[in-house]
Amino acid sequence: MNLSQKSKVLLTRYLLAIERKLPVQGRKELHQEIEANLMDTLEDSLDSQEVITVDQLESALRQFGSPKSVARSYRPSQSLIGPQHNAIFNLIVSSVVPVVLAVVFFSTLLSFVIGGAENPFQEFWKLIGNLWDVGVGIIGTTAIVFMILTRFFPEVNEEINLDFLDNEKIDWDINDLPELVRLEDKIQIWEPIAGIVFQTLLLVVIAFLFDQLIGFWWLAEEEWRMVPLFTEAFKAFLPMMAVGIGLNIILNGIQLYQRKQSLLTRWFEVLINGYEISIICMMLNAGTLMEVNQSLALERGFPLDNIEDISMLFQNNHFHYFLIFLIVVISIDLITKAIKAGKLTAEHVK
Repeated sequence: MNLSQKSKVLLTRYLLAIERKLPVQGRKELHQEIEANLMDTLEDSLDSQEVITVDQLESALRQFGSPKSVARSYRPSQSLIGPQHNAIFNLIVSSVVPVVLAVVFFSTLLSFVIGGAENPFQEFWKLIGNLWDVGVGIIGTTAIVFMILTRFFPEVNEEINLDFLDNEKIDWDINDLPELVRLEDKIQIWEPIAGIVFQTLLLVVIAFLFDQLIGFWWLAEEEWRMVPLFTEAFKAFLPMMAVGIGLNIILNGIQLYQRKQSLLTRWFEVLINGYEISIICMMLNAGTLMEVNQSLALERGFPLDNIEDISMLFQNNHFHYFLIFLIVVISIDLITKAIKAGKLTAEHVK
């Protein structure tokens, strides 16, 4: 079977769309099986053609089915939940639950910021527990409902679901297939998601909870107490640091939307690195950035020996040396990314 170059690209995109909808466990083996079956089907229907065009391949792929329907047919059978309920169950797990968890997450953070908390560590673990309870509660309740329907009411959703699957198998658009991504531009989907979550937490801390959370913590008389470590000179840079974190959140959002590293995101990273270097350079000229209020520390039950050790550490300007180290590391990263982005820009112009 002889495919044109454009037909090969279309076939690869089709297989990639199927692969993304397969379960993670055993994905490689299922992908190979689907590809082998697809090639056999194409050879049977298009073997008489000398060169298979894009239109001919598209027609054959439509007969084979949409990527979602093909992937679903190769998923392991779920005996506890009937196949007529899978579409609704998957919708709840993949769409409803993340939205509800996001609402709970940000509403809890907002109440924490507005109301404050005596013990931030306890509040953090309470937030994790709430997210777990909500997620498990929704998924577990939905699963139990569908298991009961499967066991005692098998006729529910059966005809509707079959009609839905038949329409989905026929009505799909070739243009919705994912674009091919070069190996060096690929990203794991969890990377931007994790970046958005943790950077959002950091932004909340920087913007609202810095004085309550950032400092040296000590357990005294069965109570966690904190002494601030950063001076007002350091706090003056918090708005600029918040802007930098916001830029990183935007960057991760673009990467999540594009599902790849693009020319735009590469230059955006260079811009962010330059911004971070400028902030650190200003910090180096801002005077004392960290110090311990010894009288406050003694008042809050900190051991005198520990206070003196920490004060000695700050007097040796170790934090300034750390900032210089950061400048070197970020500068190397900036140069590397700028060279790569420049090469890609030149290729794009050509």
